[in-house]
Amino acid sequence: MLGTRLIRFLFRPADRRKLLISIGAGINQIPLIRGAKNAGYSVISVDQSSSAPGLLFSDLKIQESVHNHDEIYNKIQELLVDGTIVGALTRSYGEAVRTAAILNERLHVPFIPVSRIEDLLDKKRMKTVFHKAGIPSPSHRMFDPLKDAKDYPFILKPAKGHAKHGVRLIKGGADLDAYVAEFPQDGSKSLIKEEYIGGDEIIAAGIVADGVYHLVEITDKLTTSHPFFVDIRHQAPSKYFSRWDEIEQLGQQVTDAFEMKTSPLFLEIRFDGDGNPFIIEAVPEFGGEFLADVLIPAHTGYPFIENCVRAISRCGFVPPQKRKSRCAVIVQYITGTNGTLISHEPVPPAHKNGMIFCRMFKEIGASVKKPENNHDRIGVIAAKGSSIDEAIIAASAIQDALQIVIKPSRKSK
Repeated sequence: MLGTRLIRFLFRPADRRKLLISIGAGINQIPLIRGAKNAGYSVISVDQSSSAPGLLFSDLKIQESVHNHDEIYNKIQELLVDGTIVGALTRSYGEAVRTAAILNERLHVPFIPVSRIEDLLDKKRMKTVFHKAGIPSPSHRMFDPLKDAKDYPFILKPAKGHAKHGVRLIKGGADLDAYVAEFPQDGSKSLIKEEYIGGDEIIAAGIVADGVYHLVEITDKLTTSHPFFVDIRHQAPSKYFSRWDEIEQLGQQVTDAFEMKTSPLFLEIRFDGDGNPFIIEAVPEFGGEFLADVLIPAHTGYPFIENCVRAISRCGFVPPQKRKSRCAVIVQYITGTNGTLISHEPVPPAHKNGMIFCRMFKEIGASVKKPENNHDRIGVIAAKGSSIDEAIIAASAIQDALQIVIKPSRKSK
C-alpha cells in the first residue's frame, strides 16, 4: 500500500483529481474501471485478492473484502488527503451493491438510500414494494408445503439469490420432490412461491440519473426449457421496441418506489397471454449478461457504463436516444452435456465473420454439465448481423470454429 506521504504528493491540491471507487476488481469489473477512465476519472479499486485482474487498470488499490464497508471507508479516509471522490459503483451483486450504497451515503453522493437496499436485495420485500406501489408483478407468498403442494404450476425461488440458482418451475409433484431433495437446507421460510407467467421475456436496461429513469435498450431473452430456464440468448432489436414508452414508465415507477437517485437499473419483464407486462425482478446492477458492456454499445453505440459513471458524478451525463438500430446483435451462451471439457480451439479474433466478443468460462479439464443455473454455461459469443437470423448464424459458425470437445461422464452415456 502506498504511504501517506506519497499519496499527498500524488493528490496535491493543484491536481484535484476526481476518483471513482470500484467495489471489486475481478474480470467483470474491468469494463466499469475502463468506463470510469473513459469518463476522465481515476479509479480506486477494492478487492480482497491482491491479484485481481482489474487492479492492473486501477490508480489506487485497497485490498479488502467488498463486504467490509467500514474498513473500506476507513482506508479511503486514511489515503485520500486531496482529491474528490465522485461516487462508488460495482458490477457485482448483493453485498457489493450494499457496500456501494453505504459508501455513497457516507460520501454524500446520491445513489440508492441505504434504508431501501434490503428491499432490492430480498425478493420477498421487493415483491411487497411492487404490489404496494401498484407495479404489475406476479402474485407471490412464502411457500407453505402444506397449502401449496398441489397448486401447480408455480415458480419456487429462494428469497435471496442470483444467477437463477434455485429458481424452478414446479409443474407437478415430481418437480417438487426433486426440488426439495436438491435444496433440503433452504426450508419453507426462505422460499417464495410465485405465480407463473408463461409468455415472452425481455430485459429493460436503463440508467437512473437524478431520480429519472432513462431506458437505454430492450432485449429479448431466450432460456432453456422447464424446469431450469437458464439464460441462453439475449438479442436486439426486441420485438417489443414499439412499447418503449410504456416500459420506460414502468422503470420510472420502480425508481420512485425504491427512492432511487442514481444507479443502473435492469428490469426482468414477462408478458402474459394478453400481452400485459409483469416485472419479475428489478436489479440496481449492470448485470452479468454482457448487455451493458458488449451488446448495448455494439447495437446502439451508446456507452452505457461510461454514462452510469457520469450520472453518479453528476457531470456530463448524456441521456440515451430512442432509436432503433439497423443492425442486430445477440449474446449467445455456449452450453454442454455432463462430462469434462477436453479441448477447444483458440478464440477467433474479434470482428471476424460478425464476431464482437467471445470468452470461454470453463478451463480445460473442468467438469461441465447441462445448465441448471447461469454458472453452468461454458462460454459466451456476441455476434452482429443485418438481422437476428444473420447474427445467430454468425454465432453458430464461431462456436463451430471453437471445436469444443467434451468427454461424456459415465452417467450421461
